[in-house]
Amino acid sequence: KIFMTALLVKWVNLVGRHARTSLLLILSVTLLLAWVAVTQFRINSELSHLIDQTSDWRVDFDRFGTEFPDLIKTAVIVVKGNSIGAVEEATKSVVARLEAMDTFFSNVAAPGSEPFFRDHALLYMDLDQFDDVVDRLAEAQPLISRVVQDAGLTTVFELVEDAVENDTGAPLDTITKNLVITGRSILQGEGGKVRWVDEFFTNSDTRYQLIFVKPKSTFDNTLPDAQLMAGLREMRAELSLPHGVEIFFTGEIPLQHEEIEAALSGITTAGWLALGLLLLVLIVGVRSGKIIAATFSMLGIGVLWTSAFAMLAVGEYNTLSIVFVVMFFGLGVDFALHFSLRFQEAVNRGDTSTVQALTLTTQSVGRAIALCSITTAVGFLGFWPTAYEGLADLGVISACGMVVACFLTFTYLPAFYGVAGQPRAHEMDLPTSEGIVHWLLARKGWVLGSVAVGGTIAAIAASQASFDYSVLAIKDEKSESMVALRTLQQEGLSTDYRLVVVSDEPVVKHTIEALAVVQEVVVPGDLVPEQQDEKLRGIEDLQFMYWQLLEHSDVQLTDEREEVGQAALDLAEGLRSKNHPQFAELLHVLEQFSVRSDADWRAWQEAFLIDLISEVHWLQRALLVEEVAFDDLPPSSRSRLIGETGMQLAVIKPAEKIVEVDALSRFINEVKELHPHVTGRPVVEWGVGRIVINAFQQALMYAFVGISLILLVTLRRLSTAILILCPLVLAALCTFGLGVALNMPLNMANILVLPLIFGLGVDNGIHVVDRFMGEGDVDHLMHSSTPRAVLLSTMTTIGAFAALSISPHMGTASIGLLLTIAIGFLLVFTIFLLPVLLEVRGLGKNQARSVP
Repeated sequence: KIFMTALLVKWVNLVGRHARTSLLLILSVTLLLAWVAVTQFRINSELSHLIDQTSDWRVDFDRFGTEFPDLIKTAVIVVKGNSIGAVEEATKSVVARLEAMDTFFSNVAAPGSEPFFRDHALLYMDLDQFDDVVDRLAEAQPLISRVVQDAGLTTVFELVEDAVENDTGAPLDTITKNLVITGRSILQGEGGKVRWVDEFFTNSDTRYQLIFVKPKSTFDNTLPDAQLMAGLREMRAELSLPHGVEIFFTGEIPLQHEEIEAALSGITTAGWLALGLLLLVLIVGVRSGKIIAATFSMLGIGVLWTSAFAMLAVGEYNTLSIVFVVMFFGLGVDFALHFSLRFQEAVNRGDTSTVQALTLTTQSVGRAIALCSITTAVGFLGFWPTAYEGLADLGVISACGMVVACFLTFTYLPAFYGVAGQPRAHEMDLPTSEGIVHWLLARKGWVLGSVAVGGTIAAIAASQASFDYSVLAIKDEKSESMVALRTLQQEGLSTDYRLVVVSDEPVVKHTIEALAVVQEVVVPGDLVPEQQDEKLRGIEDLQFMYWQLLEHSDVQLTDEREEVGQAALDLAEGLRSKNHPQFAELLHVLEQFSVRSDADWRAWQEAFLIDLISEVHWLQRALLVEEVAFDDLPPSSRSRLIGETGMQLAVIKPAEKIVEVDALSRFINEVKELHPHVTGRPVVEWGVGRIVINAFQQALMYAFVGISLILLVTLRRLSTAILILCPLVLAALCTFGLGVALNMPLNMANILVLPLIFGLGVDNGIHVVDRFMGEGDVDHLMHSSTPRAVLLSTMTTIGAFAALSISPHMGTASIGLLLTIAIGFLLVFTIFLLPVLLEVRGLGKNQARSVP
């Protein structure tokens, strides 16, 4: 104690005597390190870079990635709409734009819109749907056959006139409806067209098309996919999408990018809010402009120095280590306030020079601050040896931050006060707290009994804490990519969250599909249509029905202004003669068109017929298809299920919504019993989750043992070390017990709270115990600067973490919330319970003086 204190006093005296020079040197170094921090700033969110992944499950996933490189690290563009034709049209537009953006993508695949599958659509339908389409095409045969011979409105009007005369039903209703819709659209100057595919195919549900893109990602940039996502969003904004069609982005890349965006925006918001709360607490609690200025400037310098170290030593932040930027506010202010308020206490005694007051301050609280920096740094370094490399980075950066905060406390603050002068005198004690502590001491039996019972209940509750290893638990549920992912899972469509089996032999799918957790298994053979013989016989019937269509290979619009006018007049006369309400709207449209220009007539003709001619060309191809074998499939489709070396892929889709971790665990465990080498993103997260749990168990053990040893070596009393650790253990149990009661499971981010409680919370205990041993009793302790410093520093720490809790990044928010709760418990136990324990233990004045 004497050696450490003497060393610190010498250093502070040296800085105080050369305050201006010291301050100039610090500011010069700060400018240099600020340049490093800003120019070298990087953030990495790639999960495989945050975890040391050398287990069997990682080997299985790497083999899958090697065989099917275009199926991992992808973005999924979801095209959604109620019209088959509109969704198809939008998908073609999106694919065309994506293929032109070749600087962003190495592969673009839209399996559902491949021309091969469109031409063979009849073969890929189930029999009920096939029969329905055949019936619809049979009803449309009169229209199509007439259009094949002469594709113009004249033909359509004549067909309607004949149908009216003969009281024909379908397809008269369909033709009349679409003539009215397109005619009104042209009259109103809106344009538009009939999408005849919606008339030929059942179109009652929402339609989805998925476009899979393989981006060219670089994870060493600040936002690795920022340009890619900006390009996708710009493309969406510029596309003229059909009415009712929407585009969403999801998949691994958008989910990852939006997580980084949420983390950065959350840190930015939390940082400013934390500064605001810090300022408020200091104004109310300190009421000294010099102390506030010294504290704020020290925090700013500390963040810059630590960030520069992070870039030079670690090379990057990750979505966990970036939290330290806000965490430093809570930790750095602790050292600054204990030093500054003790300095103010020395100033309050009067007739003391600045250097003398700094010396008294260092003699009183110097050892405690130094010890706090060591124990907190050791607590953070407990993360370093673990396999969770993202957390190890946080540990190294945070430990460096503690060293920086300690150095600045004994260097920058003395230099600042040496130049700025002493703060004004201000009362330091907390008389109300003293009364509470004495009230508790008078009932120490009840207090200790209540603590024992409450701690036991909290321990039982905390033992029920669960861990959600899914990275979805730390993402913003309201983000576009998460909303789209949930929609796809509800619709039973393929997402990254499915299992895959890579094998050199076909997988027996029915054994897997027998599992209750499995919705469907897709193997290469499933790309070949089923029951082709029956469908081909139905297609032969359509060939006989559409023989004229098959003989006319080139169908084009007819230019017929004069003929169409007369045909319209004849049709209008026929409709008037019938005087049927069914035709009133069409008659009204025909009357309005009688005075319109040639351009309007051509526009109406194109709106009604242009897409029909396109469907006629499709029907010509669809009626000439032959039996499909696997080798007939497009290479782009085969390559999604047959790997580069011939390995086969089986895709297993879940029956439950596996956003919930319990469903995800059941899905993985039951499939793994049949196929131990099954892989996919769920398995990766499951494997990473086990590593994370082991890492935190190790980190907690390292932190607890390391801090305990330092306390024992420094304080040389086992009982004193135990007293310091008591509030930490109680706070940890109460925090996680409350987390269970609030149904707030641990996740990949907030699990770091438990080791942090020991790393962060030990400081207050050290300050209180060290000051109690110096003062000798509760009265002197509570009238010193220490309780106020503990209260204010803890309040600012709570403010910093409470600010984190509003982050859109669920992992960051959960860290903030749990740490806010934990630091709150620590404050209560340290200020009120710990003095009671110290008094009960008998560390009075005589005992305190005997401590080395």
